[in-house]
Amino acid sequence: MKVQIKSVIFAVLFGSFITLPNIVKANDRDSARKEVVLARGAEVDFAGFMNKNAKKIVKSENWHIFTEVVTLYNTSPSKLMAVSAEKKEAFNEAVATINAKLARNNKADAKDWKRKVNVTAGVINYLWNYKVNIEPTQEEESPTVINMLGR
Repeated sequence: MKVQIKSVIFAVLFGSFITLPNIVKANDRDSARKEVVLARGAEVDFAGFMNKNAKKIVKSENWHIFTEVVTLYNTSPSKLMAVSAEKKEAFNEAVATINAKLARNNKADAKDWKRKVNVTAGVINYLWNYKVNIEPTQEEESPTVINMLGR
């Protein structure tokens, strides 16, 4: 009786150890595909994809500017906000160049990367264009003390 119980426990534990890594790997693949922006780590995967499929772009100055701005976005948003107007314009040109190259590629991965590049560029441009229009509030004068009891 004890041997049978031990055998069942061993079988259940062994089975869970075999299937657990496969479930984790599947979840990692799915979550990587569902990411919307080029977040930390994703830009490295994107660079690997571009190294395989667009070697000329990766060697260009546009690629350098694009990766620099995306890295700033991921690591130091305050430095991202201090980027010069020329670099902002160069970043948008780089995004257009990368989008054109990804649009010519018919692979499903290219379409996913194109979407991520566009969303990331949109977020970065939104942050750059966001203006705070908060004006100081006018303090109202407090009304004079009202005699509540009629005195």
